[in-house]
Amino acid sequence: MSAPEFRLFDRNLPDVEIEEAAELVQAHFGLEGKLHALSGERDLNFRVDRDDSGFVFKIANAEDGEDVVGFQVAALQHIRERDPSLPVPVMQPGSNGQVMQRVTTRSGDSHILRLVSFLPGTPVEGAPVTQRTWREIGKLMGRLNVALCSFYHPAAQANDHPWDVAKCLRFQPLTQHIADPEARKLVNSVFDRFRDVAKSHLDRTRHQVIHQDAHSGNVLVDPNDPARVVGLIDFGDLLYGPVIADLAVAPDRTARSDDKLLDIICNAAIGFDAEFPLHESEIDLLFDTICARYALGATVVAARNALHENQPRHMESNAPFIEALDELMTIGAETGTREIRRACRFPPALTGVDEDALLEARHRLLGRNATHFYTRPMHFEKARGAFLYSTDGHRYLDCYNNVQQVGHCNPHVVRAISRQAAALNTNTRYLYGSILEYAERLTAKLAPHLDACIFVNSGSEANDIAWQMAKVMTGRSGGLLMEDAYHGITGPIREFSPGHPDTKLPDHLQGLLVPDPYRGKYRDGTPDIAEKYAADADRAIAGLARGGYEPAAFMIDSALCSSGVPQTPEGYLRAVERRVRAAGALMICDEVQSGFGRMGQWWGHELHGMEADFVTMGKPVGNGHPLGVIVTRAEILERFTEKTGLFSTFGGNTVACAAGNAVLDVIEREDLIENGRVVGDYLRDGLRALAETQPLIGDVRGTGMLAGIEFVTDREARTPATGETSRLLELLRQRHVLVGSEGRDANILKLRPSLIFQREHADLLINALDDALGELAAASLHCSH
Repeated sequence: MSAPEFRLFDRNLPDVEIEEAAELVQAHFGLEGKLHALSGERDLNFRVDRDDSGFVFKIANAEDGEDVVGFQVAALQHIRERDPSLPVPVMQPGSNGQVMQRVTTRSGDSHILRLVSFLPGTPVEGAPVTQRTWREIGKLMGRLNVALCSFYHPAAQANDHPWDVAKCLRFQPLTQHIADPEARKLVNSVFDRFRDVAKSHLDRTRHQVIHQDAHSGNVLVDPNDPARVVGLIDFGDLLYGPVIADLAVAPDRTARSDDKLLDIICNAAIGFDAEFPLHESEIDLLFDTICARYALGATVVAARNALHENQPRHMESNAPFIEALDELMTIGAETGTREIRRACRFPPALTGVDEDALLEARHRLLGRNATHFYTRPMHFEKARGAFLYSTDGHRYLDCYNNVQQVGHCNPHVVRAISRQAAALNTNTRYLYGSILEYAERLTAKLAPHLDACIFVNSGSEANDIAWQMAKVMTGRSGGLLMEDAYHGITGPIREFSPGHPDTKLPDHLQGLLVPDPYRGKYRDGTPDIAEKYAADADRAIAGLARGGYEPAAFMIDSALCSSGVPQTPEGYLRAVERRVRAAGALMICDEVQSGFGRMGQWWGHELHGMEADFVTMGKPVGNGHPLGVIVTRAEILERFTEKTGLFSTFGGNTVACAAGNAVLDVIEREDLIENGRVVGDYLRDGLRALAETQPLIGDVRGTGMLAGIEFVTDREARTPATGETSRLLELLRQRHVLVGSEGRDANILKLRPSLIFQREHADLLINALDDALGELAAASLHCSH
């Protein structure tokens, strides 16, 4: 050990007897009372008992000058200013008005004297503590870090301590003084892991001035209520270090506690996180940092006792540290970290997951028929931007999920949700401004006649309410839809979601022929193709009449996603709208999939030149946060709510509106609709170029950030490649790209990437598809031989 490090082990306590201490405290602080010696590692400490109050008289180590002692004094004063209710010692001025008094003692040494208030209470190490106690200790340390986060002192980084866990590796050579070989091996293994796994990451976490000595001897609790923390003492180890190191000291195994050490750690972390929210990187380092702190303790005690055999010992044995390490190593870092994350409600980590157990639990709790993608469902626990991160250690490009319109876990949206949730979350029967701001912004992006909003929780609910409103406004009950539409899961809207043209509809509904120029009844090149397809609306309206129904509304997803994103003939939907309105019906434009810029402009129905009576929204409206909206005319809203008294408890709550406003912010500020249009064109151009070498690609279509790729086994006959498309989904998954199939023959890839997609993301998709189609072709050739 080098000379400076040796100095750290030299306690060098001041040579002052209790009688001289009594004289000093009376001479410099005007205080008389009975003195009792207290323990201390570098300073001499005496409790001064008086009838009216108690104090602690501190004589600083001779090596600690005004800079080091002044650092502690300034920190306590800052804490007092920032959080006066924190139970920490209060500095007492001397007879000359100064809190630090420099004196020369009888031994001839120069020391700094201080006097602080005495905090009543029982040290945690001597109290029957509970799990609540550990949470309260964590809260105390969290509050202390809040108070100190705005504090700094020139001596903060110069203040060196042997207990600084961030520098623990410098003492690893001293493990030779640990007598028991198994204990020595254990401590070295912890140091080695800390060096290999944690040290560099710890150095990059948040740093500030920390107490870093809140062990069970320095935290005080109420002797009549051990769950109530009443004091924190000993600020002699203050330094500038990683925030998580402050928490790492608190879960102390030397306390009288029947709790398992991992429970102690989790409860302390819960309390700390409640007051001073932890970063994910800090949570993931906590277990290893605690282990390193125990390894450091075992080493320091053994080395100090070996190097100073004939001096009084601050700690007699390192056995408590070794016992704690034994317990923690039995648990293991993976399990320990997983439990700490769970306790603080961080999402599970991407490692150490028993997916078979999860799948069985899913079957047991959610039913064996709960739908999922792929034969074995993918297990994702994290996402960011264009990617999902799986527990298999890979990232997957998400080309399917249209919920996260502005990217997974968009930071602006996340912050908006979090900030609003921390302030207020209530319903629309109270006044608050954010819902009005959101309604103003949303209606401003639609046609002028659409000027009133109803807020619900999903696209299904939005479509359900729009359908109810259409029936109330028209006094009718017949409905028109596309023959393989999907609009949601509520009872009435399930009937609007046949999913396939062969599905029998109830008598009050009629499905229109899908206007598919690629494989439909009328194909590209057919004269007046839009009118020919639109004429099917006449048949549907007549069909309703034969059953005794008149149409109340036509519900349409203008992207026709469930139909495989066909390239709708120009003028088709306008022609259908003319027939619908002539029949006295209203237009419900479902923008759940086509809205918010998906098709290269704000709304899909406007791309087709339609005029809506109702615009319904869900999914991307809150970027994944539950929110649904119906926008309609004010007179429709007033008449409907007067008749029904409609109210949704959660619809339009403050957090949902914060999410909605944030989504609009991101789309506007980052010009994402234009980005989607440009990148979408780039993607389709690349796919069409790929079709020149991959004969399975029959058609590429779409607009904006929406694309459909139809696969056929024969381009002339346009025979659907259903089986091949199914295998492509799996081959693309193996290449870490997620897509979905669509269409009545499930031979169409439906691509709905987020609007943040860039050209490099499009290239990843195109290259993966090229590679997967190549493998599929090679396998087909092999089978033919």
